Order: sequence, then C-alpha cells, then structure tokens
Amino acid sequence: MMKTAMQQTIRLILLATVLLMAPLTAGAQTVVGGDGGYDFDYLTPKTYEIGGISFEGADNFDTRVVQLVAGLQVGDRIKLPGDKISGAIENLWKQGMFEDVQIRVTRLQGNIAFLKIVLKERPRLDKFGFTGVKKGEDKKLREQIKMVTGDVVTENLLRTSTNKIKGYYIDKGFTRVSVTPTSTADSNGRLTVVFNVKRGKKVKIDSLIFDGNSEVSDLTLAGKMQKTRDVNFPKKLRFWKKVFWKKSRYVESDFKEDLDGVVAYYNEQGYRDARIVNDTVWDAPSKKADQERLKVKVKVHEGNKFYFRNITFSGNTVYSDETLRRALRISKGDPYNKLLLETNMQYNPSGTDISSLYMDNGYLFFKAVPVEIAVENDSIDIEVRIVEGKQARIRNVSVEGNTITNDKIIMRELYTRPGDLFSRDALLRSRRELLQLKFFKEESVIPEPRPDPTSGTVDIVYKVEEGNASTINLQGGYGAGMFVGTIGLQLNNFSVRNIFKKDAWVPLPAGDGQKLSLNATTNGSSYYSISASFTEPWLGGRRAQSLTGQVYHNFMSNGLWYKKESASYYSLQITGAGVSFSKRLKWPDDYFFVSHGISYKHYMLENYNNLSSLFTDGSANDLSYSFTLARNSFDSPIYARSGSELSVSAFVTPPYSLLSGKDYGDPSMSAQERFRWVEYYKVNLRGAWMLNLVGDMVLSTRFRFGWMGYYNSDIGLAPFGRYFLGGDGLSSWVLDGREVIPLRGYENNSLSPMTGGSVFDRFTIELRQPIVESANATIWVLGFLEGGNCWEDLSQFQPFKMYNSAGLGVRLYLPMLGLIGIDWGYGFDGTTGGSQFHFSIGQSLD
Repeated sequence: MMKTAMQQTIRLILLATVLLMAPLTAGAQTVVGGDGGYDFDYLTPKTYEIGGISFEGADNFDTRVVQLVAGLQVGDRIKLPGDKISGAIENLWKQGMFEDVQIRVTRLQGNIAFLKIVLKERPRLDKFGFTGVKKGEDKKLREQIKMVTGDVVTENLLRTSTNKIKGYYIDKGFTRVSVTPTSTADSNGRLTVVFNVKRGKKVKIDSLIFDGNSEVSDLTLAGKMQKTRDVNFPKKLRFWKKVFWKKSRYVESDFKEDLDGVVAYYNEQGYRDARIVNDTVWDAPSKKADQERLKVKVKVHEGNKFYFRNITFSGNTVYSDETLRRALRISKGDPYNKLLLETNMQYNPSGTDISSLYMDNGYLFFKAVPVEIAVENDSIDIEVRIVEGKQARIRNVSVEGNTITNDKIIMRELYTRPGDLFSRDALLRSRRELLQLKFFKEESVIPEPRPDPTSGTVDIVYKVEEGNASTINLQGGYGAGMFVGTIGLQLNNFSVRNIFKKDAWVPLPAGDGQKLSLNATTNGSSYYSISASFTEPWLGGRRAQSLTGQVYHNFMSNGLWYKKESASYYSLQITGAGVSFSKRLKWPDDYFFVSHGISYKHYMLENYNNLSSLFTDGSANDLSYSFTLARNSFDSPIYARSGSELSVSAFVTPPYSLLSGKDYGDPSMSAQERFRWVEYYKVNLRGAWMLNLVGDMVLSTRFRFGWMGYYNSDIGLAPFGRYFLGGDGLSSWVLDGREVIPLRGYENNSLSPMTGGSVFDRFTIELRQPIVESANATIWVLGFLEGGNCWEDLSQFQPFKMYNSAGLGVRLYLPMLGLIGIDWGYGFDGTTGGSQFHFSIGQSLD
C-alpha cells in the first residue's frame, strides 16, 4: 500500500511539472501511444532501437534535413519515453518554422520502435503592406524589412520587421511611433500581413539646459552633443556650421550616447571625476500642430581639474626613460587626460606610441600599464609599469582567401619574412602594399598575427578576399562639337603565361599581377583612337622593377573625308610607341621609385592649323627620353587618409638643330624641314598631401607645375606637347600631344594661350568626407578651392597671379568601372568662368 501511494504521489508531482512546463513547449509534444495505441510508463522507460522514421506534414521540407535537425537516425538506441525524443522535438521547435511538432510511435516489434515525425508548418507570406505611411515611404520601408513572398511568418519575423519600421521613423524624429502587425489568411492558408503605423508627431527638443557647469560653457557642452540638440542651437553658430548641422530630434539611445561624449570631453580637459548626475525630460508647449516639444535638463558634476606631474617608468631595460618619455609626448603640467595617456602608449594612429617602439623591434609580448601612484591636490603622478617580454621572430607567413591571385604575387609584396623580428610597422606596410595592388576588397585585407609565447615565435596570416581587379570603361560625352564614345578594358591582374591554357579563361587568364590595357575611342565620323599597353610589375620575378610597353594610333579630321581634295579638309594622325622601366628604391626610403622611358611619336598633318600657323602640312618625328623620381606613401589607393605623393619628371629630345649644322634662322627653310624632328625639354612637378582631420574627414592639398623649353631660339617652342589649362582634364579626344591640366569652374582649355602655353601652375585644397565605404562601392563628397594659370613664355610667369574657383563634388568608386566624379565649380575670374559642371574619369582632376 505504501509503495502504491508513493508511486501515485510521484506521478502527481511529474504531472504537475509537465503542466507547469507546458507553456514553454506549446505546440511541441510526444504523443504517448501514437498511431498504434501503445502506452509507455514514464517511471519505467524502456530502451528501443529505431527501426524506421516516417514523416507527416513535411511536404515543403527536405526530410533528410528535418531528420538531421532532429538528431534521430535509424539504428539509434533510445528510451521511450526519454530525453532523446524530447530533445529532437526541442531542436525542431527552435527552428521557428512549425506551429506544432509531434513524434509518434507507430509500431513496436519486440525492442524495435518505428517513429513518425508529424509537423504542422507555420503559414507562409502571400503579401504585405502598410497603413498610415506617406506616399514614397512604402518603398523605403520595404527595403528596410526585406520580407518576400513565401517567407515563413514567425513571431520573430514580425517582431524584427516591426522594430525596423520603428527604427526608420525614430531616425526621422518620430520617437513615439507605434507599429502593430495584423494578418489574415486566404483559403490556402497563406497570410497577408499589414503593418499599421501610427507615426505620431515629430519630437523636437525645445531647449537643452545644462546645470552644474561653471568651467565649461553651455555652448561648448551643447556642441559635444553630436546627435542631440535643441531647435535654437544652430542660431548660435556661424553660418558654415549652420549649413551642415543636423536637425533637432530626441532619440533616447542617441541622447545617452551624447551624455557619454560630454563626460569624455571633460575627461580630456583634465576633469577626471566629471560625471552626469542626472537628466530630466519633460513636455514643453509647441507652436506647431505636427510637433511635440521637450525640455531636457542635464545636471553635471565637473569636479576639480587635474594635471600630470611626475611620469616614471619601471621594468624597462631596452629603452631609456627619456626615450619612452619622448614617445609618450606628455609633459609635466599638461591637463590630465587618461585617453591621451592610453593612446600614446598603445593606439596612436601615427605609430609614434610606446607600443610601436617596442613592437617594431620584435617585442610582440610587450605590455605597459599606467598606474596612478599619487594624487595630491590637483596633481597626479603616474608610473608606467612595463613587461618587455622577449623578442618574437616570425615563424611562418601565409595567405588565405586568394582564389585568383597566385601566392607568390602576394608574398613578394610583403615586408614580413620568416626569420625576421616581428614588426608592427612591417605588418602595416605589407597591408598597404597589398591594397596598392587593387586586387582585393580593401576592408578584407587583414594581417593576423598568431603568437606562440612558449616558443617566442609568431605566425602571420594575411586574410584577403578577391575583388574585381579589372575595370570596363564605357564612356560617352559631348565636347569640342562632337559626341565621343569610349570603350576600354583594364586588366590589372592578368597572366600572360596562362593565355594558351584553356582552363585559365574564366573569363580571362588572371592571377600573375600583370596589367593589360586596351582602349578605343571614336565619334564615328571624324575621330578615333586605339591604344594598348602591357606592364610586367616584377621583371625577373625577384625585384620590384616593372617594364611597360605601349602602342597607339590616333586620327582626327573635320569629317570631310569625301572632300579630301578641297581646301577645307584637314586631318592629323599620330602613331606612337614607348617603353619604360621603373624600379623601387631603398634610399632615401623604400617609398621612392625611379623610372626611365623612351617614346616615339610620328605626326602626319594635312592642312591642320589648330597647333600654330608655323606647321600645318607634312610629317614630324618626336623621339624623347623621360626620367621620373617619385615618392608615394598614401595609405590607400582609393580613399587615402594619410601620406603624401611627390614627383619630378623630365622629358628631353636630342638637340637636333644644334647637331645638324643647318641654319634654322634661314627664312627659306620650310616648316617640314624645321619640324622634321621635334625638339624640346620639359620639367613637371607635382605633389599631394593627405591630412586626417577628424574621424574620416581628410584635407587634401595638391600642386602641379610644368615648364617646357627649347634649345634653339630660331625654332622656338615646339608645336606639340604644350600645356592647356582649364576644365575637367579629360583629354581622350585631343590628339596633338598636348598636356591637359584641369581647373574646375572654367571651360576646357580656356585658360591658356590659343596655341598652348610653355609654363603653368595649379594649386588645390579639398575637404573630403566619405559617405559609403564597402566592398561594392566607395563614395565621398568634397568641397574645393582651386587656382592656376598658364603662360606663353617663362618670362611672363607670375606664380600667384591665378584664376580662382571653388565648388563641390562627389566621387564614386565602383570595382568594375573605376573612379567616376561629378563636380560643380564656380570660376571667379575671366570670361570663361562662372558656373560649370565637370565629369571626370579616374584621376583626371588630380
């Protein structure tokens, strides 16, 4: 009797437990007995082998996947009832795809059990819509929630979509928005979901009040609230700040983040104990029917201002205290700034911190901890406790993620070699060189050190993701009275050795880092240009020395090909080829490179008077040698935030007139004879600097200068290769060898003498701000100030007598199309200035 009573008690406890847990597993159950009417004792489960598994209600699912999720396999030994079955039900229930999950026992054969998994699928989406939204918002909301017909409608889907809709309106200032989803089913069980939106009124801050601040002004604190401001705040700012200041709105999460920013500002000024005591928000009257106004009061505790006093170091043996103090760049008497202290110890972007000092010398396991050892009145003593560790050497270097580019192409660009001491600077430099290849998505290039403290070594893995290394240039435009179309193909990761391998054409042989460029431009009737070039960037495979060859043919006329015999017909043809050799230098540093080149051009002129009246018919030859010395330390080839570029280039032809013994001052000498071999010398200078101001905002300053001279005053300036200033810098349709220099805000070529100049200068200041940086596109906006001029002769050169302009622009970089720009500039001087729009390809405006 006692045994029976105890069994009944236990069964009641079990039953109560099951009933209590039922809400947690609603819709998921094991059917005791199942189809076969079998009864199982929960107190004495028995072990069975699964003899088979069947399914019901899984028509829209792969039963193999269902079985895999459940974790049940034919042949498994399970207890009935038991945890294996309840675990299988829970696994299926967690997928959120089913309204009901059952596992039934359909048949028993001795110790073999046959199971059936019975599923009831949640309804699927037929269509969805919105109520209470304005025209035009529907599309934006659909892009936000990204629901599609056929989706399984789960509670999580509805909740996530609702939150995204709320977030969309909160970002616009409707912080009291409510969204309620409703659904109706059709005859097939498919759901129509409607999100009922009540935006409410826009919530703006009528006044933002600070209390408790005596050392920092209200205006300064309000300026530190980046996302939260009152409606009157822009009126207190200068005009240029008003233009870019965001509108007033109250978003609680942004407000809390801004309060942290206020405390951070105090800390940076030396108020280490500053804190927000409390904040209060209450309703305020609004004069606008579609707005609600709030008053926000923030009470701050400033505390005392502290200063650094004595900074000492312990544990350092490699570097002296003085060396570390110089790297720390904090002096006695500076306001106490813990963030600056930590930055100059570990994370300074310029690489001038104490950590860089050690890590560039192999001390990968180095640690430094600043400790406040004394606080007296307003002064704080700091002891920097250093654990130097031992120097780490690089054991293995590998690359992951390259599916097209050969390993050796990547490895030869790296500055980290097995056996070298670890160097953070070498790691960052290696990443820069990989970015310069333009083969990989910029954000994917991640060098990952994998240290092994036991052996004192480190493995370095460079993770990359192949981008689109090739670009297609499809361009059309109207200029010089004609419509011009261009098609071009730039293959930046080509492979010559795989040309004859059938399997390598996917779609083109690639992976060896060579560059192949093919371009054709025409207006269909009077102009065409074709060109091809090839570059081997590592000639010989052992050094960073490149060899480039190019050929081209250009033709231009007035289109009167059917009147070739008439006096009105004119044409110009140029056929040319060139080869250049460049090499990376190790001195003064390895950002320098030097280049030598030889080029030849053959000109054919027929009644062509666009150059000068001196030479209109006949042929001319231009054989020149070029020399370039340049340095480029930009941190990125697309949107650079730091670094500089400097180059000086010289172009010279042989002084034919001085060697021939002919009298070029003889008035009877024909133009054909005078210009049979063109002679000149040119010097071009250019420079650019990038300065990261704050966040991702970059100040870009650039200059260009060019001077073209001649050997013989009897001949004067060569008719080819002169400078033409003004406009967008696009020169694809210009055939006479001229150098086109952009200057926004003016018409193309309008700021030079009619037949070109011999000297020019140009200066540019740009403020850049990225708005999109992703694998698919990089977009930034810019504002610019620009000035320049072009003179006929060096004697007229006045470097600061310039045509000036200002304007705005946007740049779009797409992997397949390269860099595209649209600029609006306003020229302040001359007759060709004023409002001008400019279209640019690549770096044509630089």
